[in-house]
Amino acid sequence: MKHRIIRLLLLLALAFLLAGCGSGVRTTSGETKTITDCAGRTVEIPEQPQRVACLYASTAHMMAMLDEGDKIVGAPNGVKSDVLMQMKYPKIEETATPYQEGAINGEEMARIGADLALIRYSTAENSGETEKLDDLGIPYVVVDYRSIEELETAISVIGQVFGKEEQAEDYLRFSRETFDLVAEKLEDVPRKEWPRVYHAVNEAIRTDGQGDICGEIMNKAAVKDLSIEQGTQAGGDKTYVTLEELYRWEPDAIIANEYSVTDYMLSDSKWKGLEAVKNKAVHTLPVGATRWCHPGSMEAHMGALAVAKQFYPERFQDLDLAAYTADYYKTYFGLDLDQKTMERILAGEGMRASNAPVQ
Repeated sequence: MKHRIIRLLLLLALAFLLAGCGSGVRTTSGETKTITDCAGRTVEIPEQPQRVACLYASTAHMMAMLDEGDKIVGAPNGVKSDVLMQMKYPKIEETATPYQEGAINGEEMARIGADLALIRYSTAENSGETEKLDDLGIPYVVVDYRSIEELETAISVIGQVFGKEEQAEDYLRFSRETFDLVAEKLEDVPRKEWPRVYHAVNEAIRTDGQGDICGEIMNKAAVKDLSIEQGTQAGGDKTYVTLEELYRWEPDAIIANEYSVTDYMLSDSKWKGLEAVKNKAVHTLPVGATRWCHPGSMEAHMGALAVAKQFYPERFQDLDLAAYTADYYKTYFGLDLDQKTMERILAGEGMRASNAPVQ
C-alpha cells in the first residue's frame, strides 16, 4: 500500500508539472456516457473521446476504419510501422508507445494526457496494470476477441465508444457478405477433401492452437488448420510447435503471414525435407491494414477470402481479388490505393516492417 501511494503521488506530481506545459492527465469532464465493453464491464467514458491510448494494435486499426485515428495519442510500435496507417495518418509514426512487453508505462500515459485507454483482455485481467490507469483517472474499455463472433462484438463496442454505431455495423455487414461469398463458392467441398495446411504466424514455428480465431478463418476457407487438427493447445498470446512435429504431420501446404518467414522456409536446409517445401507449396498471405490471417486482425473476412482463393482458384475465377481489395480499402478506410501498393498487399511484402525473428 505504501508503495502504491508513493507511486500515485509521483504520477500526480508529474501530471501537474506537465499540465503546466499544456499537457498532462486529462480528467473526464463535460458530457459522459456509459457503455458495456467486451469483458462485460459497465464503464463511464467521455461522450466524445479526444485523446485515446490504443494499448492493443487492433483497436488502432478499428479507429482508422471509423475515421477516428487522428485521436490516437498512444499506440504499439507495430501500428506505427503499418504502411496503410502511415498513409492515412502520416503523423502516426510520432505517436507515443505507452505499452510495451505487457506493461503500461504510467509516466508516459500521464505525459500524453489520454482521456481514454483501449485495452485487451490480458491487460484487464492484470490488476497491477489496471491500477495504473485507475491511479491516473483514465477510464478504459476492453476491446478484444478470441473468435469471429467476439470480433463482431468488439467492432460494435468501438462503434459505441465513438458514437459511430452505423459505420461499425456497415463494416460488419460487408464482413458477413464476404464470409457468405466464400461459403457459397465452397459449400459442396467435402471436408475429407480439404487440404491440410500449416499456418505460420509471424514466425516459422509459431502457429494456431485450440480455440484460436485463425482456426475459424481457415475452416471458413475449407482448409484444415493442421496444428489445431493435431490437437495443439493454445499457449496464451503465442503458440509454438517444433520442426520435428511438422515433419510428422507432413502438411500439404504452408501459409505464412510474414514474407520473410516464407523466404526462410524455402531457403533453409532444415525445412527442405518437407514435401510442401519441395513442391514450393509455401505461400505468403496478404498484409493490408493488418496481417489478414492473424489472431489479432480485425480483417478476418479478408483472410478467409484470400485463403479460399489460394486453395480453390478454379472456384474464384470470376473474382478479381485486387479489385475487391481496392474497393474494400476505399470504402472502409478511405484509401485510394495505386497498383503498386495493391501488388504489395496481395504479395504480403513491404507493408509492415518485420518485428519478430523468423526462426
